[in-house]
Amino acid sequence: MEPVQPNPNEFERLQRLLALKRHELPPPGFFEHFPEQVRARITQAELVPEPWWRQWLEALSVKPALATTYAVVASLLVVGGVWMAKTSPPSGGPQLAVSPTSPGDSNLSGALVASNAPPPGLFNTPSLPVQPAEFKK
Repeated sequence: MEPVQPNPNEFERLQRLLALKRHELPPPGFFEHFPEQVRARITQAELVPEPWWRQWLEALSVKPALATTYAVVASLLVVGGVWMAKTSPPSGGPQLAVSPTSPGDSNLSGALVASNAPPPGLFNTPSLPVQPAEFKK
């Protein structure tokens, strides 16, 4: 790949601009007043306190090593949470059991009793099991 040949017109414009800049002078008194203006701006900045949020953001300035540490810790927390969610609860904890078929069948003391049937309530009307009556003579 060959380099592109420069356009001579571009260099002429640049040379004219540099020739004008050689003769350019700052306004009178610039060099005498400039250091005073810089010092005045510095003292003004020191007198006016920065807002609390700007100080807070500067304190939390994220450097590459700190950002990497945050990312590793967040990743470990996510992986640990997923791993803890997949492990089974300890054997001494509460257990889920189906409801007994008869009242005397329950031998699970301290177990949580659950049922797959919908609970009676606002949207499910309670239904009581009804047996046909027997007439005994």
